Amino acid sequence: MKKYSIQEIMETLPVKDVAVIAGRKVRTKVLYIAGLAATMSPDGQIIEQSTKKEVGVTNFDAGNKLNAGRDLLVLGVRILFDTTAAVTVKTASWKSEAPANFKNGQLVINQQGSGDLFNNPIGPFAQYNAAIAVEDQFRAVSPFWIRQLSEFSIQFLLAGAGAADQAFRVELDCLEITDASVS
Repeated sequence: MKKYSIQEIMETLPVKDVAVIAGRKVRTKVLYIAGLAATMSPDGQIIEQSTKKEVGVTNFDAGNKLNAGRDLLVLGVRILFDTTAAVTVKTASWKSEAPANFKNGQLVINQQGSGDLFNNPIGPFAQYNAAIAVEDQFRAVSPFWIRQLSEFSIQFLLAGAGAADQAFRVELDCLEITDASVS
């Protein structure tokens, strides 16, 4: 018998892509943030309070806090790269091959009051150009919550300095849970 993921179960519900459970809307969502290694902050933080939603750069809309009435249950992570000369974030051709300083580094996601939610080597979350099915492109993780109105951080701990021609994109495969009154 096939085991179904939460996402697969949610996709079978007969409700116009939105399930309402106990006064909360539940939708699938991929959140992402992209940047250049050479312009990362010295501590490796890639999302800050001042981060603004911008097509091609990020779809996080309130910096490093989720809006009131919005929580995320993260189910999977994917990290993509482009090392083409003179690459920009908005024109990158995202691939899975990680540069060595990323591949040998760590990705840490934590939230104020909860500590580390996710702390893993980057290598296993880059696919090394393997041909795999679309549904398997995200690496499943032990699900973790990113709570509303509480600061969180996404941080790279690189095994060497970031280079000028290294673009990255972190994608989180999530269930977005919002108050039913929020559109």
